[in-house]
Amino acid sequence: MTSSLSRLSPPPRIALMSWFGTFLCQDTQDGRLLHRGLESLRDRHSLLGLEPEGEDFVLSHAHCQPRDALPGGPAFKAVAGMRPGCLTLAAGRGFVTAQPDGELRLNTLEAREWEQFLPVQARDLLLLREILARRWSLEGQSPVPAGLAEFQLKFGDRSVDLAANLPFPAAMDGEALRLVTEFGPLLACRAPDSASGKQIWINPMGNIGNRALQYLTAAGIAARVPGADIRNLFLEMWGRHEPAPRPRAWESAATGSRYHLDIEGLADCLIRGEANAICIDGYTFHLDHYPPRGACRALFPASSGAETVRGFGPHELVCSIRGAEILQARHPDYFPLPPAYYARLQQDSGLDLVFFGQLGDDPYSLSLRAAFPRARFVSSVNQNHDFEVLRRSRNVALSISTFAWLAAWLGEAERIYLPVGGMFSPAQHPGQFYLPLDEPAYRYVLLPPVTSFNLEEEPARFWLMQDLLARRARFIGVEELRGLSARAARFGKGRARVKDFNGAAYLAANPDVANEVRALRATALGHYLTVGVDEHRLVRPFDPLFYADTYPDAADAVALAHYPSLFAHFLAEGEGLGYLPGP
Repeated sequence: MTSSLSRLSPPPRIALMSWFGTFLCQDTQDGRLLHRGLESLRDRHSLLGLEPEGEDFVLSHAHCQPRDALPGGPAFKAVAGMRPGCLTLAAGRGFVTAQPDGELRLNTLEAREWEQFLPVQARDLLLLREILARRWSLEGQSPVPAGLAEFQLKFGDRSVDLAANLPFPAAMDGEALRLVTEFGPLLACRAPDSASGKQIWINPMGNIGNRALQYLTAAGIAARVPGADIRNLFLEMWGRHEPAPRPRAWESAATGSRYHLDIEGLADCLIRGEANAICIDGYTFHLDHYPPRGACRALFPASSGAETVRGFGPHELVCSIRGAEILQARHPDYFPLPPAYYARLQQDSGLDLVFFGQLGDDPYSLSLRAAFPRARFVSSVNQNHDFEVLRRSRNVALSISTFAWLAAWLGEAERIYLPVGGMFSPAQHPGQFYLPLDEPAYRYVLLPPVTSFNLEEEPARFWLMQDLLARRARFIGVEELRGLSARAARFGKGRARVKDFNGAAYLAANPDVANEVRALRATALGHYLTVGVDEHRLVRPFDPLFYADTYPDAADAVALAHYPSLFAHFLAEGEGLGYLPGP
């Protein structure tokens, strides 16, 4: 599909701009009256002009004489609008309304913002097209894009009232714009076309373990994008405190709240310029994101001040203990593990137990001491020290904790016990995946699906939860875990696949999003990741023949009446599995 820029030559003598920065046009294929941005016009779109007819006006294809009025089109009263320079189009008792979805309606009895239209002469329309296609430097500052919304010509964060500047002076060209603002004249000069630097910006979330995993996700993207920078680091444990401002909405795309991201797709979008920055705005708990284990180790050297810390030896199994806020059930999927769980690990390993971490005089810590009177109990020192102890120990039993998980992942332990429960369970958190199934050092213990309880406020339910964990925990093999993970993936949101994402096609299919992008409030990719994917907005048309041929399981499910249609299957299941709606 090609842009219908030729439709602007010659344009209507008087075009009509809407509140959204769009222009009235007609779809010549189906006859609908629409409004579209200059960037979204296609060959089938014909811009409409406002032409006098007696005391009234009609919408017309009047590029030149003779006038080609819309057949059967109503006559309008052009009435001065509530905004300077604007008018409203009244027909009978209603007003023409520009809807956010790109449609025109004639059913509104009161004229407000969406009923206002700004007349734009032909030359000004052509110049606007040039302005919007370029970047500009205001008073010698850094280049910014141009946008259009609410009858304002926008340059980054600056806005200029368009009505106050129309018609543009005859001497104005596409190289330098001398504009009038309420604060005085403004000079905007065309900036050279140059590629912007690519970056991955991190919105720091949670504790140091979570922030480190965000960094590994950013590193996974950056490794695929030549020259990309990672910014806004809060990794004090490794001596990196590097605040950086968040990239502007018009140049960036936020990842949203999904745990599982399409790392290759995001990198592809950065390379192709769908956005110049990716903002990691959520917890990124998925092994697919991270560089290879060896590369992760290189990214995180010894934590500051703990270079000489020693781990526990080959005859000991260090059991990471989370207490403190975990005993208060601050998060339902973080919970302590019962003494019987550790007894099972001791029997399996034949090693001496060392309980290490957040130990105190609380009832849970006392239960561990009572159950293992011969074990060693070593209290936490500080996070840097504790992390290196776990990282350098030869045998580790993880608590349900990103801190402990990361320490073991960066270490070289010979044996690592990982509890498959709570936040580590693909069944309880289908979007998360912490299971290094191809790493031979890991042993897995499947836990029942429980959540945490506050030990102080609900002691009976806390100990019942501990008893259930003790009775139902069992070792689980890698192949059984692969099957479990595959089934669990069907329950989650899945990842938003953006490989080959086409922003122009997305905006053409979603005119309301095009309004946001034109107003410099978003990028197409950013909207899709944070809003569109959850609203099941298609990035390309749905092709049932392609879908049935490409995904025979979907075709079988519809044929066997599990779903009423192929499109229903796509919405309910296929999209979450990463199935494409069309070629």
